[in-house]
Amino acid sequence: MFLFAPPTLQAQVLTPPPTQAPTPGAALSLDLSGALSRARNENPMLRAAKARVDERRGLITSTRADALPQLTLVSDFTRVRDVSILNSSFAGSLSTFGLTPDSLVGTQSIYTNQANLTQPLYYWGKLGTAIDIARMGEKEATFSYTTSELDILHGVAKAYLAVLSAQAEQEVIETRRMTAEQFVSDVKARLEAQTATELDRLRAESELLAVIPDSLQADAQVKRAMEVLNGQLGLDPRTPIVLEGLGLPELKDKPAGAERSELAQLKQQEAMYRANEKIITSDLRPKFDLTASYGYQTDRTDSLFKEPYDTWKVSVTMKFPIFDGLRSSGKRAQNTAQLEQVKQSRIDRERSVAIEQSTADRDMTKAIALNEAARKAHDANLEALRMSRDAFDQGLITSLDLLIMERSERQAESQRRQAQLGLWAALFEQRRSVGLPPL
Repeated sequence: MFLFAPPTLQAQVLTPPPTQAPTPGAALSLDLSGALSRARNENPMLRAAKARVDERRGLITSTRADALPQLTLVSDFTRVRDVSILNSSFAGSLSTFGLTPDSLVGTQSIYTNQANLTQPLYYWGKLGTAIDIARMGEKEATFSYTTSELDILHGVAKAYLAVLSAQAEQEVIETRRMTAEQFVSDVKARLEAQTATELDRLRAESELLAVIPDSLQADAQVKRAMEVLNGQLGLDPRTPIVLEGLGLPELKDKPAGAERSELAQLKQQEAMYRANEKIITSDLRPKFDLTASYGYQTDRTDSLFKEPYDTWKVSVTMKFPIFDGLRSSGKRAQNTAQLEQVKQSRIDRERSVAIEQSTADRDMTKAIALNEAARKAHDANLEALRMSRDAFDQGLITSLDLLIMERSERQAESQRRQAQLGLWAALFEQRRSVGLPPL
């Protein structure tokens, strides 16, 4: 039993939707290299990773400042009334000397202008090690940036392939729809000429109605893939883009690559934790600081910057920690545990990278075989379709048989294009496994 929509709905479904002409200059044309270049400059996550590198460079400057002399200029005005002398034993004998309490506790103004200098002298290598750790932090952030860049670029390449794959599927489905429409028209003409049956017409219209949902789904997949790619490129999701095709990749020997940035980053973190052990040890040893000051202090402004109102002080101070509440012991245990965590993470990552590389090599071999098989299958279906059209023209097969063969050829075309894009995807995965960008 067949179910049919009302005639008005059938007319809307069977009629192809009108195509809207794109606004001139509105679409952004990109090839794969242009998309990767734009992602390097516009991707928000990549900009954040780059800002992290700049942050670590600023940390080097601030850490180095702890080892340099600190110079401070101080200007101070103090007005004071000190009555502590009245609470001493001398206050009881004031009358003996003919003095009154008010004569000793009068209000006094003090003006001070001086320069203060502080300079760490010896910290058992703590300051130098802190600077070294800050520099290691910059390298670690650089490796993190490289990892983010590779992840984002390969994400853009995959999104680019996803758009091409969705568009290829959409083109195949649209070809099926146009073919089904042509067969509906042909069957109706044959029906009027009494060379076809009513069943042929119903089957042709059923095929056309069946391809409409696939066409809508393919259109939605294309739009979704473009929105994802726009997000990777730092564009508004609604920005129209036109992508160039890729063709067949040029297959060469497996690239040598370089050390994976993820492993280099973990190794750098290990070095940072080992260096931090030296800082923790230095906190338990004596430290020496130099402090110096020079300036003027007087109770009258006209005596400033004059002798003998100049004052100066130089001192060398030693601080020897005796007991810090086991704080340093806790820091050492924490640092040792963090070092072990990073070390085990590196070992696990090394194993994952080895598996990733071997898997990428196997996937490349499989993709090459699939591409060759899909190409041969498509050639066979093309020849079968040609023979079926000749047989249909001679009246040897029905329109339904020809429609089935047309669908088979379109599916083989879709598989051929998908296998070709799969070859690109396998190439990208292989390059990512050895720490290289897509191109």
